[in-house]
Amino acid sequence: MPSGSRFAATTYGKASVVILLGIVTALIGNLIGLNLQQTLALTVFLVMIYATLLLWSQRLPFAFLGIFLLFFLGLLDTKYFVEHSHLDVIMFLIAMMTVIGYLEEDKFFEFVANEIIRRIGISFKIVFMILFFLSGFLAPLVDEVTAVLIISSLVFSLSDRLGIDPFPLLLATVFAIVIGGTMTPLGNPVGVLIAFESGFSFIDFLRWSAPISLLSLLVTNFFLLRKYKSYIEEADTKLREKILEQKGLEGISVSRKILFKDALIFLATLVMLALHHTFEEVMGLERNILLLGIPFLIAGIILITDPQKGFHAFEHKVEWPTLVFFLLLFSAVGALGKSGLIDLLSKTLASFNNLGIEALMVLFVAISVPMSAFMDNVVAVSVLSQVVHGLEASGINSAPFWWLALISSVYAATLTPIGSTANIVAASILEKRYKRPVSFLEWIRSGLPVALITISLGVILIYLQIPLMQPYP
Repeated sequence: MPSGSRFAATTYGKASVVILLGIVTALIGNLIGLNLQQTLALTVFLVMIYATLLLWSQRLPFAFLGIFLLFFLGLLDTKYFVEHSHLDVIMFLIAMMTVIGYLEEDKFFEFVANEIIRRIGISFKIVFMILFFLSGFLAPLVDEVTAVLIISSLVFSLSDRLGIDPFPLLLATVFAIVIGGTMTPLGNPVGVLIAFESGFSFIDFLRWSAPISLLSLLVTNFFLLRKYKSYIEEADTKLREKILEQKGLEGISVSRKILFKDALIFLATLVMLALHHTFEEVMGLERNILLLGIPFLIAGIILITDPQKGFHAFEHKVEWPTLVFFLLLFSAVGALGKSGLIDLLSKTLASFNNLGIEALMVLFVAISVPMSAFMDNVVAVSVLSQVVHGLEASGINSAPFWWLALISSVYAATLTPIGSTANIVAASILEKRYKRPVSFLEWIRSGLPVALITISLGVILIYLQIPLMQPYP
């Protein structure tokens, strides 16, 4: 059978599975007592998710078709579409991707990362740890996708020079990027969404999430060093041979002028974002309004002062299909709200409050983890954020649940190759460069223990700090 015919047959086969799963979902919804609107809303929403899992390259067309169905069936209207589209999150990401993409084109991040490894990496174990923690601290400063693109180029360059399998090192850095991204609201779209939904500031993330993230990074690094001990020893032997032959990692050439300009842009962005809450209080502005506004300012300055590179970054470095896909799925959550499903889930969770906060937290995590691992964690948190608002309306302190939503959904993303955008990008780059597809099982062998360890640690640390947590006023 010709390759085109095989591809079409595979696509039609997977599309048939998506439709079959949709029918099964509708039957289950009816059996558990959901009304017609709730059953239809849940079915259409989950069909969009099933299509994402099984037909990743066709996820955007399925999202458009899903939104059409929700409109056509009267399950979604313009009001709910706009309210749940999270335009603040989407616009924040567009502006930040423009800024980071501009710096990326100058090879600013690649230069900095490369110099750190060249100057400090004297053994592969140290290089492994440097790349791991560099990944963990880079993600909260730029975003997970940019961090993956930067770090993967170093991983592949190093692996090619040493003649080693890049997958274990790439997987370790992806885990670090995903976990480290929770230190600030900049690390991934989940953090951005939670910041705007909860009202928590950049400093709040540094206070509550960053310590948990740092401890999780340390524990994960310890686990991976033991798991990949033989791999590290083999690579260390090859690295020492290269050092003796004076064939280390080559430097990356960036002019001093460009380096200074890019460093100034990067540091100014970080400092202003870190102080956004202080600026808002001094100027009497709405909470988190400058968290959204500052990236607009920096992106605007770039587009005016260097329009050629700036507009190229705007057009080519912004992940337009991904952002439109997120916007459509966020809006689809509006149908779940309009049909009363979100309210039903929130009340069901709140009914467990009489069993104690511990039972409620365990149930919340039990819902969050599979949702985040098997459908993109951004979409999962879009649903969970509405649930947290429902808990808050029931008189429950929502603060622990915002941090629980962040930690459980992001850390659960390490479980599978589709749990986060960073995972998907890394797996795609690996397959494109080395013709080496990553299986679910191969990923889960390392992802499962990392997810279990970090989620357990995060939940315990959040629980211990509940007496210190005040609900957002």
